[in-house]
Amino acid sequence: MPKAEPARVFVAERGEERHVALWRRGRLAAYRIDAPDRRDRSGALFLGQVVRVDHGLDAAFVAFDQTEAGLDTGLLPLRRGEKRVEGDRLPVQVMRDPSGEKSPRLTAAPILEGRFVDLLAKESGVHMAGVAFTPEETRRLHTALRGLSAQSQAGLRLTLRAAHAPVDSIVKEASMLAASWQGCAEASTQATAPGPLRPAPGALLSLLQELPGEEAVLLTADNRTLARRIETELAASAIEGVAIEVQPLRDWVPSPADLEEAVQSALEPRLALSGGGWLLFEPGETLTAIDVNSGTASDRRPAASRTDLRLKLNLQAVEAIAHQLRLRAIGGLVVIDFIDMESSTDRDRVVKALRHALADDPARTRVLPMSDLGLVQMTRQRRGAPLTELFLGPCEAGEATGRLMRRRPIGGSPG
Repeated sequence: MPKAEPARVFVAERGEERHVALWRRGRLAAYRIDAPDRRDRSGALFLGQVVRVDHGLDAAFVAFDQTEAGLDTGLLPLRRGEKRVEGDRLPVQVMRDPSGEKSPRLTAAPILEGRFVDLLAKESGVHMAGVAFTPEETRRLHTALRGLSAQSQAGLRLTLRAAHAPVDSIVKEASMLAASWQGCAEASTQATAPGPLRPAPGALLSLLQELPGEEAVLLTADNRTLARRIETELAASAIEGVAIEVQPLRDWVPSPADLEEAVQSALEPRLALSGGGWLLFEPGETLTAIDVNSGTASDRRPAASRTDLRLKLNLQAVEAIAHQLRLRAIGGLVVIDFIDMESSTDRDRVVKALRHALADDPARTRVLPMSDLGLVQMTRQRRGAPLTELFLGPCEAGEATGRLMRRRPIGGSPG
């Protein structure tokens, strides 16, 4: 059996910006950027202070961070029976950074995410469901994780990426997460509120954490100084098994031009399908709409043939949508308008295919059944800034309402 190609991660820096691209299974799978103007706090922990409680919303407004623009306040939904008063200090985690008119969303039940293990700050015990190990591995893992759970007074949950991962690597990561949470808990008793407790993982670490445990990873840096810095960052984390090489941009395969072309394609609202149809992505303030169109592919076909073609195009769309949701970093509510199908069996088949295609997505997803009108509602966990926000900015010329490139991908000329 031929050896699987490793996942390729390409890293380059331009001034204060770090660009990270994931090339997997022959195409661009994700693109992230660390930059001064793109400070992604999703996953970061802060010591917050309640400034107001809104009983009508069952929520508290919590000051949690000091920025150049002033004190940043987020919305903290209150759980059933939870009581908060003005002045309360508590650790909070950023679930979503501000977007449009929406303020930051916080949680008082932090989850420290790892590659193989998640630490659940408000839970207890060990959760290993859905990940199979040998009896001996299960015993070793449960014993080690149970001790770490008791020590950190938090729950530990294995991710599906832990399948096929070495037991020692899983325990190492769990130990580091437990120590990190204990440090945050201790700091929260002494730190000044509002203030930081634990930063969000950067673009590189967050991307590497999402890869399956058994997948080989080859990381390419464009210079030795950057490679040494990355080696230091990985050594301080629990991420193992990443081979690092140094290659100048001109020698990269895929080339920087290939990466830029893939990014540019993902910034376009319209995406052609190989079967003749196309997708239209329409992001909005409250949801993202995706329209599946047959174009002229079925115009001259008999009715029976058109039925088969609609199913075929919808199934092609499913694979493209699953890939584009991750590449474009689309999160929140998504509504997909598939090509009309009269058969309930065909509609169920498309939904099943969509769920299967999303099984590889590191973000949590939920897909509802298709309506008679061909609409599928789904949610996808927000993970970082959408690709459009990384690269596009408003056009400020006159009364123009378009968007301009604010920066270029790896290897592109500066925007």
